[in-house]
Amino acid sequence: MSITTKIQRTIPRIPRRRRVLLGLLIQAALPAISLYIALLLRLDFDQSRIAYSAFIIWAPILIVIRLGALVYFDAHSGLWRYVSVPDLIAVTKSTTAATCIFATLGILLAEPQEIPRSIYLIEWGVHIFLAGGLRMTVRISRERFKDFREQQIPKRNVVIIGAGDAAAAFCAQLKSTPDFRLEPVAILDDETAKIGLSLIGVPIVGTIDSLDQVVRTHKADIAVIAIPSATTSQRTRIVDICRKAQIEFRILPGTNELLEGNVSISKLRRVEVSDLLGRPETHLDEVTLRETFNNKVIIVTGGAGTIGSELARRVIAFGPSKLVLIDHAENPLVLLEYELRAHINEKDWDSTKLITRIADVTNPISIRNIMADHGVDIVLHAAAHKHVYLMEDAPADAVRNNVGGVLNVARAAIECGAEKFVLVSTDKAVAPTSVMGATKRMSELAIRELGATDTTQFTAVRFGNVLGSNGSVIPIFQQQIEAGGPVTVTHPKAERYFMTAHEAAGLILTAAAIGANQEIYLLDMGTPVNIDSLARTMIELSGMVPDKDIKIEYTGLKLGEKLTESLSYDSEELMETANNKLMLVRNNGEDSANLDLLGIFVETASTLSGKKVKEGIRNFVKDYNGNVG
Repeated sequence: MSITTKIQRTIPRIPRRRRVLLGLLIQAALPAISLYIALLLRLDFDQSRIAYSAFIIWAPILIVIRLGALVYFDAHSGLWRYVSVPDLIAVTKSTTAATCIFATLGILLAEPQEIPRSIYLIEWGVHIFLAGGLRMTVRISRERFKDFREQQIPKRNVVIIGAGDAAAAFCAQLKSTPDFRLEPVAILDDETAKIGLSLIGVPIVGTIDSLDQVVRTHKADIAVIAIPSATTSQRTRIVDICRKAQIEFRILPGTNELLEGNVSISKLRRVEVSDLLGRPETHLDEVTLRETFNNKVIIVTGGAGTIGSELARRVIAFGPSKLVLIDHAENPLVLLEYELRAHINEKDWDSTKLITRIADVTNPISIRNIMADHGVDIVLHAAAHKHVYLMEDAPADAVRNNVGGVLNVARAAIECGAEKFVLVSTDKAVAPTSVMGATKRMSELAIRELGATDTTQFTAVRFGNVLGSNGSVIPIFQQQIEAGGPVTVTHPKAERYFMTAHEAAGLILTAAAIGANQEIYLLDMGTPVNIDSLARTMIELSGMVPDKDIKIEYTGLKLGEKLTESLSYDSEELMETANNKLMLVRNNGEDSANLDLLGIFVETASTLSGKKVKEGIRNFVKDYNGNVG
């Protein structure tokens, strides 16, 4: 066993107080040692030329000055085994300050023959070398000792994708924290000027496309994507490269977390499907939104749902005088209330009064009473039944909730003199094949007729699926994967549009701010996503192989479902608005709605058979192509 190994094993066994005392003694001895070395260097290593009588006087003085400077710059208390650049900077500052004081005293009081003038500068450099080198030696020795103790746990070789600030911070933490047993062996970056250089001692060996070769050459076990600013398409490309290289991969946090200093090993996570389907943040006109919602009474129906709750989170930032949340699901409503109240207290938004009410939009009396009690300026109507296959078996309930609820809330809003009413609609309202889609189309038509009033402006907003919403395909797939499969896909060619709740809510608020009366607006949904490909991607992101580790079963389209959704009718023209993610839909088909007949249908739907309800829907939505059977 080597002497170094013996020392590494012995030091941790020394009691903590003795180690602290030993550290202080070493720091006290360093100035005397550095002064002696400086004299030797200056006097050509001729010990006989050193004025020992002067050295005995000035060495204690230098010790006192150095210790005082260490304490002043807080350079004495750092744990040497974790020493870093800030610690070394503090040592340099304290050494420089002490040298200035020592040199001033020496020049004024000491003879040049006793302490040559150049000694002060030489001693300054020697002390920094000794003080910094000693700390680094302790840290390196500790890391070697930990490696020795944990050598039975092999390290995993890491390839880091990206050579920016996030990669540098991550590399530095890997090197300073051997406990994680991760060893950065190579860095890849598409900026060719960086290739051949190194980052924190790790070589930048090639572009991202060379990952497969680098994995084999460096025997890498895991790839880490360290590009917080990467776009969705860039992340998708990198994930595809990782999958082809058949290497496990993880991702670091996004740009916002990087700016907050949250780049750390603990933040390393699996790539999630939202990383690949999400889109760049939509920039909202906050001035216009504040003018629209500030000091107004806002009511959100379906306030505890995915879209309703996100509307609440976003609109509260614009300073409404009251935010009234209505829902019949009490548990999620209570949890949302706690969340928003904490947010209000944190931001000191005392001017906003938060009110939650349990009510059903199909009960016109309850809705009218709530609006009469609080008044209303703007209604954001997100309450609706949304699950296609469930509504096929309960068409009367779909009509009562999705159509009757709109009529009840809209009429109560008119009675209260509300300024605006915004309906949250869906792409399934276009050429509907489902009861749910048809009832949302009926709601759109009702909104256009209700807009004939002189008091309230009525607007509808149409968009697709929300990423990760309750009961949607992504959380269902995740549950099936965690259970070991199978993952059930309706059809290998089924496609859907996706958007985050955060983005959808922002654009709905924008439509409320800039929307015109009796108009429908469409959110830019981007490119549709193949559901089979989505399922396979989620399985792979979980570290498993589709059809091998997790089986995929095709169940066939459910009643009312389409292979792909349409965002607008062929007869509708899409026009640009002030926001490039929000389009105005003109010429909304040939359908129309007689509000009196619609009201009668809603009231009688519960007395009709499912078949009769579906036949009745077709009286209002001529292109409804559902299974009436």
